[in-house]
Amino acid sequence: MPIREILDHVFKGRIPPPRLLPETLLDLVAHLSSARGRISELNSIERLLTALRHKEPDHVPCTALMGGACRRLIGASFDEFSQDADVATRASMLALDLIGGDVALLGLDLSVEAADLGQPIIYPKNSTAYPDYGNPFISDHTDYCKVKRIEIKEAPRMQRVIEMARRSVEAKGMSKVFVPVVSSPVSVLGMMRGAEQVFRDCVLYPKEVMAALEVVTGVLIDYIDALCDAGLIAICPDMLFCARSGLGQELWEEIEGPFSRQIADAIHRRGRFVVIHNCGDGPYFDSMIRFMEPEAITFARLPDDCRDRKALKKRYGDQTTLIGNVETPLLQEGSPYEVMEECRRIIEDLGDGGGFVLAPGCEYPPNANLLNAVVLVETARRYG
Repeated sequence: MPIREILDHVFKGRIPPPRLLPETLLDLVAHLSSARGRISELNSIERLLTALRHKEPDHVPCTALMGGACRRLIGASFDEFSQDADVATRASMLALDLIGGDVALLGLDLSVEAADLGQPIIYPKNSTAYPDYGNPFISDHTDYCKVKRIEIKEAPRMQRVIEMARRSVEAKGMSKVFVPVVSSPVSVLGMMRGAEQVFRDCVLYPKEVMAALEVVTGVLIDYIDALCDAGLIAICPDMLFCARSGLGQELWEEIEGPFSRQIADAIHRRGRFVVIHNCGDGPYFDSMIRFMEPEAITFARLPDDCRDRKALKKRYGDQTTLIGNVETPLLQEGSPYEVMEECRRIIEDLGDGGGFVLAPGCEYPPNANLLNAVVLVETARRYG
């Protein structure tokens, strides 16, 4: 980006897409923020950028990844949160004010894209929306051809997330970082067919699966472009099945790997950060980094090639920023003291030298005690 365009963004009060800025400028900003953080408090954007450039901010950045759990702050049911952008936005903004954190998760649930592509969805009052697997859009391998390209402006659930993003940026965009979750292509098909059936079809009918993945990827890229237009500086592809609990590593690289690269390239072309989410068991960090070059990976469990958190930091800590890995069962069932102690241990293992954000391994449990979210954020502030 020419320097006059950067100055134009600055003078007009807009944040330029970070990856369009020169690397040397990003490093300079992070270095100065790290120095200033020793004597004064940074804002969330400064804190996160400093950590992403592997410098130490005033304290470890954090996020409680408050998805549908924040609905309880305004007394909304889950079905209202999932289907009403106004409800979701008000709940998310209040969570930022009351619970805090540097990064806010944007989204309704993981079935958004599949719903707009034709999959019937069930909306419970007190838990996450999910596909009606008794009525799958793809009932056998011959149905993959039914997956058709759609216009984002005619996709009501994706439009709700886009509206949520636009309103969030307008409200707090100069002080917080908002990151929307976008399902991976295989995850979308898993919502429309069932994950185990899709895994089997990847082996038996790869041609049919990949034809559908190409269509889905085109829709996801259009969706990503619309989210970037809303003013977001990072996008979070959910690569759930790039893990031992999903597809085999070679099969993932063959089937979804090329489409994941297209998605990451689309995000990077717009100057935004790629923040991968993977809450699978034994995620393939090496594959995700090779195909997607992410600025950060949010994870629940250790990669398949790391025995502990310190080994993870040593192997991948200079290649990407690590986000996680507070276990969600602990947030659901643990005491505030237990949560605080575990967060302190994670910070000790992963926080040195920057390149780390404290967070749950997955979305905050929708019906867990919200006090533990406050404890997570406060632990990062006090001990990070």
